[in-house]
Amino acid sequence: MPGGARLAIGADPVVIGRAPSCTLALSDVEVSALHCELRATPDGVRLRDLGSTNGTIIGNVAVREAYLTGACVLVLGRTSLAFEPESKKAFIDTGTDESFGNLVGASPAMRRVYQAIARVGPTPLSVLVTGETGTGKELVARALHGASDRASGPFIVVDCGAIPASLAESVLFGHTRGSFTGATEERRGAFAEADGGTVFLDELGELPEEVQPKLLRVLAEGSVQPVGSNTRRKVDLRVVAATRRDLREDVNTERFRSDLFFRIAQVQLELPPLRDRRSDIPLLLARVCERAGRAVALDRLVDLFASRFDRYDWPGNVRELTNMANVVLALDDGRGDAGVDVDMLLPGGTASGPRVVAPHLKGMGFVDAKRAFEEEYFRTLREETRGNISALARRCGLARHQVREHLRKLGLMPKSDGAADDD
Repeated sequence: MPGGARLAIGADPVVIGRAPSCTLALSDVEVSALHCELRATPDGVRLRDLGSTNGTIIGNVAVREAYLTGACVLVLGRTSLAFEPESKKAFIDTGTDESFGNLVGASPAMRRVYQAIARVGPTPLSVLVTGETGTGKELVARALHGASDRASGPFIVVDCGAIPASLAESVLFGHTRGSFTGATEERRGAFAEADGGTVFLDELGELPEEVQPKLLRVLAEGSVQPVGSNTRRKVDLRVVAATRRDLREDVNTERFRSDLFFRIAQVQLELPPLRDRRSDIPLLLARVCERAGRAVALDRLVDLFASRFDRYDWPGNVRELTNMANVVLALDDGRGDAGVDVDMLLPGGTASGPRVVAPHLKGMGFVDAKRAFEEEYFRTLREETRGNISALARRCGLARHQVREHLRKLGLMPKSDGAADDD
C-alpha cells in the first residue's frame, strides 16, 4: 500500500483506481480511473480488472480475474500493492437462508446477496445491482425496498433502455403542458411519482449521455425540475439501479460519468449467473411448482432437468429456467415431460452444449475456408448466447476484446458496438 497503509477487504467491493471516489485512490497517471476490484469470497479474495488501460499484473501475467489465496504483489501502472490474506476463515460466513423475498437459492453466492440486502435495506444508501439478464435484478430492488422504512411508499420502475433519448428527461423528471411538441398535458415524471418510496432505474447503462449530468444534479440536490418549468421540487426517495453492462469499464472509456457512478453505486450488489449456482435449480423448480399449484410434479421435474440440462449454460439464467419449467409443466401428462422434446425449447436446439455446424469447405483455399468456418462458428455462438459478449467469450475461451475484434472483422458486431455486452 502507498505510504505503508493497510486496507481490509471484506464482502463489499474495494475499488482501486485514479478516480477520487475509489475506495483506494491512487495518483499514478498510468492507473485507470477504475482500475480493479477486490472482494472477499468463501474461495478467497476475488480480483477483477475493470477494463484498465495498462492491466493488472501479478508476477509477469496480466490478470483479468483471479482468486487470491496467498501473499502476492499486484502491479497497477507504476504502483505495487502487497496482498496478504489474514486467514481463510475470514473469507465470509454465508449463513443458512434459502430465500429472501422472491429471491430463491441456498448457494453461498445467494446467501451473500441476502446478507447484503438485510444489511443495506434499512439504510438510505443508493444501490447498483449488476448481473446478466434474467438473474433477478428487479427482485433484488424490490427486496431492498421491502426491507427499508419506505416499504409502504411507491416502487417506481423505469426501463432506461426503452426510453427514447428525446424523452428521457421528461420520463424521469416530468414536464409542463406545452413545454415541447406533443406535451398536451402535465407529466409528473418517475422521480416525483416515487416521492416517499424507491425509484428503480433498470438498465442504467443505456441512459442517454446527455441526461447523466441532470440525473447527477437530482441525486445531489434531492430535487427535480420538470422540462419547461423554472422551479425545482423537493423529492424524498431512494435510488436503486441495475445494469447488465460493466459501468466501471464505461467509466474508463468515458461513456459513463464517474461522479454519477459513485453517487449511484454507494453499494454494489452482484448477482451470480445460474450456471455458477446450479445447486439452486431444485429450489427454483420447487418455487415454480408451488406457484403453478403442481407440487406433485416436482420430483419428475427435478429428475428431468438434472438428466437433460446438466451441461446447459442457461444464458437466460433464472428467467429462462422458470419459463422452460412452466412450459414443461403445462404439457406434463404425469410422465415428467409429456413426451416433449425439450431440446427444441432451447436456443441452438440442444441441451448438451453449443452446436456448431462447419460449412462445406471442399474446394476452398485455406484463407477462405478459415474465414467461412469462423463466420459460422461465431454466428452460431452469437445466436446461442443472444449477443451476450461475456457469455460468448466464455464459450470460445477468448477475452471479450478478442471476441469483439472477430465479430467486427466478420461483420457480425451490431452497430451499437457492444450494447449487448452483458445482455
